[in-house]
Amino acid sequence: MKNIKFYNIYMFISTFTRNIIDLYSVVYLYKLYPSIKTIIGIYSLIYFLGIFISYLSIKLGNKVGYKYILIFSSIITSITFVVLNNAKIINTYIVSILLSLSIFTYHPLKHYYGITLLNKKEKLGISLILIYLASFFSSYFVIKDIKPIILIIITIIGIIPTLLIEKNIPKKIEYPKNILPSKIQFFIFDQFRILFLLLEPLYLYIISKTISYVGVFNIIITISSIIYLYFITNNKNINIKKYYCYLNILFVIFLLLKLNITNKIILLIIAFFEGIGIKTNELISTMNLYKIKNLKLSEKEGYLIISEIIFCSARAIILFIFYLFNVNLVIMMYILLIGVFILSFQYSPSE
Repeated sequence: MKNIKFYNIYMFISTFTRNIIDLYSVVYLYKLYPSIKTIIGIYSLIYFLGIFISYLSIKLGNKVGYKYILIFSSIITSITFVVLNNAKIINTYIVSILLSLSIFTYHPLKHYYGITLLNKKEKLGISLILIYLASFFSSYFVIKDIKPIILIIITIIGIIPTLLIEKNIPKKIEYPKNILPSKIQFFIFDQFRILFLLLEPLYLYIISKTISYVGVFNIIITISSIIYLYFITNNKNINIKKYYCYLNILFVIFLLLKLNITNKIILLIIAFFEGIGIKTNELISTMNLYKIKNLKLSEKEGYLIISEIIFCSARAIILFIFYLFNVNLVIMMYILLIGVFILSFQYSPSE
């Protein structure tokens, strides 16, 4: 019980700081490098490095303790905040390495603890509430343009509960042999959605010319996600797995509308419906990742390594193609939207 409490505290603090990295770093980078091609090049390198960093994070975490990798990740994230806010010391390769280290020493291990807690049948309701609160506060901090030193202090504070999380016992990493091809297909097409959402803040920033608008947009998404999640958890008649195909097509329609509208008020209205689509996809994506038939506990780390390699490889390849052909930002988002549409037909509730 204590372990889940410490994990929840860590998740609240880390989600707060990671959301700023995950959602807004693309805008911070654009302020430093007002070139779409440069930004795409940086992110293609981030995901290419992520292939190896994810692998090492899980392998080393298994040996020395995953919580120590998370502590290292917090330190790197603090350094990343400094670099992103200091144009004098910035370098595209340095920022790519730091962002990749920050992201991929964290996300694979977050999935590790997620699978672990589900296997132990822990109640995760409080975890979800804290994650949403953290998401709200991170966007609010961006709107208020909080100084980087505060973010650094909060990130360092996050190390304290991490130290108190129970250390895992080292074991031999085994790889599962029964991952269905259809599951891998879903993994690949889901990356189109992830990349669309990665570039969305930049698209909104270019339209609005202010990061505070992007923050307001994301707060509306968070609020609609909370309302939607409350609604579906209290209505047993709704089966999002059964109707995912139609829900995701509706999500694509709203995203398509957004790419053809520049009115900032209407875009904020669309944000509410987009939050519902994002949450639907997050739930399905989590089910697809965490629930795999006949997965042995000894294969958990191996499964995550394979998953992260697929995620990072798909993202790196897609972005590198965009970089190579110097694709326009809006055209990129239309292409990614095609992938999100195809994603509608990749999930099978029976798997």
